[in-house]
Amino acid sequence: MEEVEKVRRRTNEVGPIGARVAENVRRLRANRGLSTTQISRLLGEVGRPIQPTGITKIEKQERKVDADDLIALAVVLGVNPNALLLPPVADMTEVEVTAAGVFPAEKVWNWVDGREPLKAAFDEDDLADFQIHARPKGRRRYYLPGERSEEELAKKRAADREIARRMNPGDPEGEAASLAVFRRLDREAWAEGE
Repeated sequence: MEEVEKVRRRTNEVGPIGARVAENVRRLRANRGLSTTQISRLLGEVGRPIQPTGITKIEKQERKVDADDLIALAVVLGVNPNALLLPPVADMTEVEVTAAGVFPAEKVWNWVDGREPLKAAFDEDDLADFQIHARPKGRRRYYLPGERSEEELAKKRAADREIARRMNPGDPEGEAASLAVFRRLDREAWAEGE
């Protein structure tokens, strides 16, 4: 049996996301009309100094950007970290994601925004699991059982009732049907007897 030799990446080599960061730093710096010296000064002011030559090396993919550098660059460039990690489009443009493969930019943006898992196809359970673990409480549609207080559950029921009422003005049957959907989607908030 023939042994398959694994292709090994040099540890200092910039990967596909690192290459995207380099492109975006260069693009955003140019769009803002900033020199590498000016970016360097701004980074120093926020406590994450990188020499102008370091900025040039980042843009030429000769220097990796660690997580703290990424955040500092996003701060001084006035963008969120995702704007450095991903292409400036959210369409069907193909994007290589380290360790995951190639996906449309729109799907990758949805993933990094915490909206959906990075899978070609997923169901409601996959979505719930992803959001529970990828987003903080209050920033997601799903919750772990017991995670919300009685007060939060009561507010959720009141909000659902108001939505159902507004969706079905003067239609008690439609309102009841809407509430049935809300009960199915959030069984904890609508525990039996609510």
